[in-house]
Amino acid sequence: MDVLLKLRVLIWVLVISLWGVMVYQYLGEDEQDAAKMRAVAYRPVEAGAAAPAPDVPAPQVPPAAAPPSVAALAVAPAVRPIAAPPDIVSGATANPADNVLPAPEAEGPAPSDDRERDDDTPVPEAPPSPRAFPVARRAQERPRPTESRREDRGAPLPDPPVPPGFRKTVTRHFNIYSEGTPASDDLVALIENIHGNLMLDLAPFSPWADEQRVSVFLFKTQDAYRLMTGRPGWSGGASSVAKRKVYLFDSEELPGILAHELTHIYFDGFFLGGTTDPLWLSEGMATLSQVERGLAAPTWLRENLAILESGGGVPFGEFTSAKTTAGWKDEKVRLWYAQAYSVVRYLIRTQYRSSFYQFASYLREGRPQAEALYRAYGAPFTRLRSLEIAWRHEISRPVARAK
Repeated sequence: MDVLLKLRVLIWVLVISLWGVMVYQYLGEDEQDAAKMRAVAYRPVEAGAAAPAPDVPAPQVPPAAAPPSVAALAVAPAVRPIAAPPDIVSGATANPADNVLPAPEAEGPAPSDDRERDDDTPVPEAPPSPRAFPVARRAQERPRPTESRREDRGAPLPDPPVPPGFRKTVTRHFNIYSEGTPASDDLVALIENIHGNLMLDLAPFSPWADEQRVSVFLFKTQDAYRLMTGRPGWSGGASSVAKRKVYLFDSEELPGILAHELTHIYFDGFFLGGTTDPLWLSEGMATLSQVERGLAAPTWLRENLAILESGGGVPFGEFTSAKTTAGWKDEKVRLWYAQAYSVVRYLIRTQYRSSFYQFASYLREGRPQAEALYRAYGAPFTRLRSLEIAWRHEISRPVARAK
């Protein structure tokens, strides 16, 4: 009996030790991330500040267009709507969750349908006439990548030429093309810090990002950005995944917009050689990065997370199968984006990140979402309904709500 008792004790010790190691590894990921997070506070250049004159005269800018409806947001690819009051809360504290939930009474515009990011928007070599660009471009169906493109994934891209009136600043991970004056030290630090924060989650999806550069085109004003890119007046940013380019203008919202658009390049670029990632996964990952790595959140996020925690939300089948939010009401679009953020956060924060990477890899291979989920995460995730049950259980817990 003594031998059997000792054997049982030994087995229990081993089981408890193994469980403790797993818990330590899981909790240690968040602690290590918190230690590695870099500050992303940013103050835009004040209007009227002295600056060297650009190489070309400032173009005449037509009056800004009125903010569109959600349906209008869906027809222009790769845009980020902005409006007053500001839609972003910036700053950093020790706990990222403290930075990303604005006051419940705050309001902000609905997200745009930012799916079409392969349609590059080149900066013209000379100031165009205001009639040279349409106010908005009709979104086209994103072509399915061919197998031959898999070999080109991650291949170096040539640096874009410097547009007239811009100054080029080269950093370790970026070519920064800033209008009028070279990029300030604060701006360079901000962009590199956001890159470092994003890599805490996205390094496995973009191994090329350590040695190759993304091109960032920064305009002084929204009007200049809109005129030179052809984007509508309410657009705050755009990106080309295939050409690794980001377009935006100087504003307080810059950290969050930049984090969101860079995520599309780093994460969606992983799928260029295979099957395109689902819309909810793409936008959920970009919103998660905007919130937790760019330390900036849409003002509508808090109230919509509360709806999800109380059992509301977009029906899960409709949520996971959506290919566009065109034609949806503003309230539904905001709720869908909050749900995408919440589900992706559950998959990557409460489970192992290696499982999330495998999930994305299986999706890129063309496997159905349910099969990819089960292959990556195992039981009990045998179907999407199981994911919904587990996710809703997690967000309904008091501890989860406090995060």
